[in-house]
Amino acid sequence: MRCSPILALSLLSVLLLRPLPVGAQPSHEPLGPSILDTGSAVVDTDRLTFPGPDGGTPYEIGILTPKGPAPEDGFPVIFALDGQAVLELLTDDALAALPTLPVIVTLGYDTERRFAGDERTRDYTPPSVDGAPVVDPRGRAGGGAGAFLALIRTEIVPRVERVAPIDMQRGALWGHSYGGLFVLWAAGDPASPFSHYVAASPSLWWDNGSLLPRIEAQVAAGHWPDRPLDLHHGGQERARASMPDDPKAQKLVRMRSALPEGALGALDETLRGAGIPGKLTTFPGLSHGETFRASIRGLLERGFPEAERR
Repeated sequence: MRCSPILALSLLSVLLLRPLPVGAQPSHEPLGPSILDTGSAVVDTDRLTFPGPDGGTPYEIGILTPKGPAPEDGFPVIFALDGQAVLELLTDDALAALPTLPVIVTLGYDTERRFAGDERTRDYTPPSVDGAPVVDPRGRAGGGAGAFLALIRTEIVPRVERVAPIDMQRGALWGHSYGGLFVLWAAGDPASPFSHYVAASPSLWWDNGSLLPRIEAQVAAGHWPDRPLDLHHGGQERARASMPDDPKAQKLVRMRSALPEGALGALDETLRGAGIPGKLTTFPGLSHGETFRASIRGLLERGFPEAERR
């Protein structure tokens, strides 16, 4: 039995805002079993795997489908990047507390790491404008966002549709940090299969901020797809950023600090000025890492009203 809407939202906030065991940052501590391993009384679970590029770490896709009959047009669906870290939050208690329950697809890797650093850098980041090799400040190769989006569109979504009754007209793509950057990349591609995009704390500093002028030029030319794009960030992301001991990580922090502080707000103004639906949400007091949990929680709480079907 589901609890009252007010109690449910209160419980969900408690469940999804508890600190991660080591914070929303990369960690060497292995993950424990997820709902894909333990099963669930709330959702049916399925797991798909796809080969990784060049024989690398395989992709692991989790599918959480509400038990019971599906709507005539299928369930709304959320595809969430950094799937291992998202799965850690999706306990039966958290899922049962949701006002409405969509299908949740976790886009992850076959690894015990919460955040697969090399793989997500490769897959979530855009290529350089001139096609030159691009690496992040830690020396990890990037630029594979186009190939990863093609994999999602041509292979992952069709396989998910064969497993779960989903309505891609109410299909959202969510990601945080590098994942948020990927969401921006996907939102600008007319061939991207999603109807709604949520970019949380996107790493706009990537490649010295080169994606921002590309977005602005595409919007100015009238070529940006007219689909909802929400932007999320923490109100204390800069103020609470600390300088790590690792010199490579320090380079990342300095590159991030070089980005103009109002860059995300300016991007929001550009999008809304061109009539692109969506809004900018600030989570007061939260750091970059803490915004991960708050953002996915907000999306799950919000649900998908019928009026949003396109």
